[in-house]
Amino acid sequence: MLATAGHITLSTAVFGRGTDFFCKDEGVEKNGGVHIMQTFLSEEISEEVQIQGRTARQGKRGSYQMILLDSDLELDFEVSAAEKDKVPKKQWYDWLCNVRSTHHRKQCLLIEKNLEEATEKDMMTHEYFDSLLAHNEAKSKEQFRNLYQSIKKPPAPSSVCIDLALLIDATGSMAPYAQSAVSVVKSLLCGQSTLTSKLSLNFPEIDFELRIGCLGFRDIDDGSNQFTELKFNDGSHFTHDVSIAFDFVKRVCATPSGGFDLAEDAIGALQHCANWQNDDDWTSDIKFMMLLSDAPAHGLLPKTSKLVNNADSYSVRHPDGLTTHSAVTSMVSKDIDLFFCSFNPGATARTEDELSMHFQSHPDNVAEHGVTRIPMVPTGAIVSDSSSMIGGYGQHTIFVLDESGSMSLFWSGVVAAYNQYIAKRKQSQSDSDLVSVVQFDSGARTTVRQQPLSAAPEHLSYQGGCTAFYPAATKACKLARETPQSHTPAIIFMSDGQADDASYAAREFLSLNDDVLEHQKKSLELHVIAFGSGTNAAQLQQIADASRNGKVHSSSDCAELANVFVNIATTQNVATFLESEIAKRISDAVSDKLSLEYFGS
Repeated sequence: MLATAGHITLSTAVFGRGTDFFCKDEGVEKNGGVHIMQTFLSEEISEEVQIQGRTARQGKRGSYQMILLDSDLELDFEVSAAEKDKVPKKQWYDWLCNVRSTHHRKQCLLIEKNLEEATEKDMMTHEYFDSLLAHNEAKSKEQFRNLYQSIKKPPAPSSVCIDLALLIDATGSMAPYAQSAVSVVKSLLCGQSTLTSKLSLNFPEIDFELRIGCLGFRDIDDGSNQFTELKFNDGSHFTHDVSIAFDFVKRVCATPSGGFDLAEDAIGALQHCANWQNDDDWTSDIKFMMLLSDAPAHGLLPKTSKLVNNADSYSVRHPDGLTTHSAVTSMVSKDIDLFFCSFNPGATARTEDELSMHFQSHPDNVAEHGVTRIPMVPTGAIVSDSSSMIGGYGQHTIFVLDESGSMSLFWSGVVAAYNQYIAKRKQSQSDSDLVSVVQFDSGARTTVRQQPLSAAPEHLSYQGGCTAFYPAATKACKLARETPQSHTPAIIFMSDGQADDASYAAREFLSLNDDVLEHQKKSLELHVIAFGSGTNAAQLQQIADASRNGKVHSSSDCAELANVFVNIATTQNVATFLESEIAKRISDAVSDKLSLEYFGS
């Protein structure tokens, strides 16, 4: 690079090393040669020496000068002009060398710290892959989460506000699960594993503020009763007081009713909730909806539900023009994620798939909001498209009722209990159920054969006689084998006595259970009820043991018998399935979602 009189050459620091400046201008040489001005303080003294060496090369004359800005020193080396002014001018360069040395030491410490963190991440990566190779799923999940957060976690905020809206299906089909839903919400908000306590445990440096909104929803044809929402005097929908929210949930779940077909207006509920417009609605850092339901949305029933009459009154078009896409658009516009908590995953699978697809494909969903699926029943109870839908196109109930002479005084109570069972199934939106009745003494007769629930007779005549179990078992099993493919048989066997042929009856039910297990891949639902004190417990247990799903119930009088019938009608065994465990799963899922989506971004 030529140095010529009257010219100024500007260059970056990279030209300070390994670049020759040739001076062939005698005038420049005569006036002192090439002059170098360095306008920054080098972090390394070696760089400064190299820059000085760009002049006075090959025996020629030259000079060097450093001109610095106070603001550059403050920005790059964290020293103020006031500190410099305390130093005599003749000692400025020595002072600058001390500043450089101090900065260098800090940089070395930072490099060592980064190296230590990189080494730790490297070890975590190796441990994670070791767990994968060892097929240790639980450990590898935890290690992956720790590794992910260690790499991606930004500085945590001091406080985080969360909006959580609870959308609860309050239609009749939710009756079996109403108390379970209450228990779930209680554990989420008020129990030992609350959402905020779990988050505080994971992120102790952050103050979490939780606001709850509540919406109970029914179906389109329920009119003014379709939506029941927690709303305050100022028009807002969210509260910090979890007790207010929980009391509202209990009221909604206390009276499940309505819903005139199998499908429910879940899409309408999502749209309604997303469109809360008060200035204080949906204002938090993180926003979630949690929908608890057992039914599919309109137009999204399982394909096998087409066998059912009155399955979907709005299968083609929502009367308000709502679609899954429009509901997802409303949620995406407000950065809302969805937890879909299903009490019947087989029934809601298409709805969940459709929502997930629209979230994933939505052009405005840059934050990748989506659906987290949470099945609310145990794995063995999850129904598929090919099996019965709880509260849906599902059950052929076969009553096997003892009408022997000893039942003469109690027969009206037996019929009343039978009618309470029918009423409870109607309340649970089980209108597609079929009902058959076998009455027995020493013989057996079929008095009701595959009648729809709505046509089941209220009155059952009484005959009287001795007691035999085998003829009744034979007729009941024949009715069960005649069950349409769209339904699943369930037998309710009630007696107040004992019989010499109980073992033959048990074998008949065992054979039926084998057939049900082969065709429907699950055991026969078999309820055996002991009425009064004259029963033979061993005989009734033998009958119940014919199926893995067999169960013996006891009732001392007609009132207790009615309670047993009602409990069977509400499928209480599913509704009470490990409620505390279910609640814990929701708390875990919410915490995981927040951890990965917010703190792992």
